[in-house]
Amino acid sequence: MAEKTLKSHAIWSVVLQFSRFGGNALVFLAMARFLTIEQIGAFGMAYAPVRWAQVLHKSGILSSVVVVVRRKKDNAEVEQDDPAFTALFWLAMLASVLVCGLIFLLALGLGRFSSIDASVDDMMLAMLIVPIAFGVSSVPEGLLQKNMQVKAIALRTLAVQLGSAAVALVLAMQGYGGWAMVWFAIMNAVLSSVASVFLAGWWPKGGPDLAMMRAHLPQMSAISGRGLVAGGVHALLQFSVGLAFGLAGAGAFQIAQRIHQILDALCLAPVRFLVLPLFSKATEKGDGTLPGAMVLRALTIAGLISAPVYCGTILVADPVLTLVIGAENASHAVPTLQILCCVGLSLSTGAILSQALTAVGRAGLAFWRVVGTLVITVLLAGPSMLVSVEAVTLGYVIAAYASMWIFLQRTTQIFDLTPRQAFTALARPYLAALIAFGPLFWLQHVVQADLHWSDAMTLVVIMPLAVAAYVLTSRLVAPTAFSNVIGSLNR
Repeated sequence: MAEKTLKSHAIWSVVLQFSRFGGNALVFLAMARFLTIEQIGAFGMAYAPVRWAQVLHKSGILSSVVVVVRRKKDNAEVEQDDPAFTALFWLAMLASVLVCGLIFLLALGLGRFSSIDASVDDMMLAMLIVPIAFGVSSVPEGLLQKNMQVKAIALRTLAVQLGSAAVALVLAMQGYGGWAMVWFAIMNAVLSSVASVFLAGWWPKGGPDLAMMRAHLPQMSAISGRGLVAGGVHALLQFSVGLAFGLAGAGAFQIAQRIHQILDALCLAPVRFLVLPLFSKATEKGDGTLPGAMVLRALTIAGLISAPVYCGTILVADPVLTLVIGAENASHAVPTLQILCCVGLSLSTGAILSQALTAVGRAGLAFWRVVGTLVITVLLAGPSMLVSVEAVTLGYVIAAYASMWIFLQRTTQIFDLTPRQAFTALARPYLAALIAFGPLFWLQHVVQADLHWSDAMTLVVIMPLAVAAYVLTSRLVAPTAFSNVIGSLNR
């Protein structure tokens, strides 16, 4: 019975991970067909600081609730009226007020000193309710996770997303433009907050206790700081691209970023979720150490899963986006998306090694990798802002690989591996994907440019060929990765 329950939690956790990271992006794509590239860019710029600040609640407060539980003795029951939870609630509300104040000042600054369309700062002001809603629900949602009510959280997330998406889609079809997305963000946040409070049945048991709040502030700040740095790259680029290249450039980057979010939810978010318990269990058996062979196996599996997703997206980005969001919007977003997908190998490396480092108590090294990516991206963003959106995106890709190489040099020795071993484990599946999909680029060009096939017909032909070609080349070029995945599926 315990094993069955564990499997159920795992399944619903994967559903929850995808709905959180990929669900909103899917809704965005469904609505994007009814919006212009400038309207998408306006929302992307307005939502960037709001989305970035969510880390304070979605990571900082939620994880702090878990920390409160873990610090109790094993035989101590953690009651929901524990004063620590009330202190965390008021910290969340304080964070919400600070975030709202900063976004308010940013909106005023845009309106006064920037030539960007006035709708951007109006959208920012309208979405000030989003941080408040997340602040109210952060502790209740943390308690739901503490009580392993994963199924309830997943179903709530799906129901709220579908309901909010239905209303927002109607608004988009009625010509409300980027404001349809604003209403989706607001409805999704408010309804999720109400549902979390109702499901958890929790509300603060008193007013702010400054001493208790100060006691929990360092832990919350440390957790939130890591999340803010990790999420800062895309938020910073989104906002900066809008300032440098206008709303059309911001729209192109927003579309590419949202699709990239779906790809992460499809192949890397589940991997990150599933490998950490396996690594932790192996570490417990190995007296705090993690076998290098296990890390290599995880790297090969992550590579074989992620390579066709990222490389395949580069292949079919043009016909797929044309069908989904229309030819005009696709023409702006396809080059940026194709460049952004080149970061797949770096992200896959980070996904596995970061979880491995967490399992052995060295999570700080993974944090410095994110810091390195952010710093190098900022350094490259200056000159690339003088060129194009694609140049800015390429700068981010270069930064990701530069920090990845430094990361490999510093971390692989912890698992008795060399940087070359770790890189090769992931690179072989990506090489297989390049060999498989290379000729299909030429074939796709021929059937569309010379034979004038429709996008749908092109995909009907290209997709099965891509799958068959990748299976064949991966067996030849990356046989170890292929056998590892087959072995895992047969377990």
